[in-house]
Amino acid sequence: MSSSEAALKHGWYLLKAKYREEVRAQDNLEHQGFEAYCPLIQEKSTRVPLFPGYLFIRLSRKDLPSYHKIRSTRGITQVVRFNKISHKLYNEGRLPKGDLGKLLPSPIPGGDQLIDQIEAFVWKYNGCIPDDKPVSIRFREGESVLYDNPLFRHLESTFVKGVNMDRGIILIQFIESLRTDEGIEEQVVARREIEVPLKDLQKVSEEC
Repeated sequence: MSSSEAALKHGWYLLKAKYREEVRAQDNLEHQGFEAYCPLIQEKSTRVPLFPGYLFIRLSRKDLPSYHKIRSTRGITQVVRFNKISHKLYNEGRLPKGDLGKLLPSPIPGGDQLIDQIEAFVWKYNGCIPDDKPVSIRFREGESVLYDNPLFRHLESTFVKGVNMDRGIILIQFIESLRTDEGIEEQVVARREIEVPLKDLQKVSEEC
């Protein structure tokens, strides 16, 4: 990992996208393993970006080694920076070498809360979610989730894919403890995919 990547902070960042390529840019980022979000609102018979020319990306520790791929992703023009003064000083040769880290992009302040507010607006605007919106409805393929159901709450679950704006499919693994000569061993004895309401899912918190 380079020094510049190590200096990046965890959070949501703003990306500038090519006009009418916002959704394609999101797809390209997600195919590379990033968590991207382009809020879409329903206009007549189609969905259009709420913020034309922009989308969001969330970077965590595991994404930092791949940060350089973002700028070369098809549909992305740049990572938006809010430190114009630092760049002005750098261009004028007046920024001390020890402050070069200030040239790196910064996450959006209060990004998680902002994204949740945007999602709440989008879902209510599109008429697809009740007022009791869950804290987060963003799930990625392969992500560990908790299913709030008495029958499955104690079982390991993995998000497979979304079905529509309200429902998704998760993979439930049934694990059995077996006694061996080396001790107790856990073994997956069955797997089952089920369709569930997104409002009943919760992300498993990542360790920082």
